[in-house]
Amino acid sequence: MKYILTMLLCAGILVHMQAQDSTKQSMKDILDSKHFEFEPISMTSAHGKFRHVDGGYFLLINGDTLKTYLPYTGRAYNASFGSSEAGFDFTSTDYTYSVSEGKKKKYTVEAKIKDRMYNAEFTLTVYDDGTAYLRAYSSDREAVSYNGSVKMK
Repeated sequence: MKYILTMLLCAGILVHMQAQDSTKQSMKDILDSKHFEFEPISMTSAHGKFRHVDGGYFLLINGDTLKTYLPYTGRAYNASFGSSEAGFDFTSTDYTYSVSEGKKKKYTVEAKIKDRMYNAEFTLTVYDDGTAYLRAYSSDREAVSYNGSVKMK
């Protein structure tokens, strides 16, 4: 009886360890596939102003297309009169994309937009459990960061 219980316990531990490995592999596969969406739940400006973010905002990577609809608070260096581009709201098909694996089970995704008047760069740090931190840079405004999650699209 003890032998059977020991074997079941060992089998359960092995299954749990394999599930953790497949989760890690799954996040890497999702990021490498370039088919995922980042959804923010909060944002912080360059001056430390923290805000919760309502639903509906996103950064979507779908193959060769990057689409973003993110709010922005902070200082803009160049602003067009009557412009409706207060946040990061655009679609791009001309961007560079790279994924690197770091320490402590995290991945860094870098996307640099090339086809906009003002350069934009997004650095996304993703953990195995799907939580993520996005830092958005642009040559025409201060940087802003977002906390949220990544899911497969």
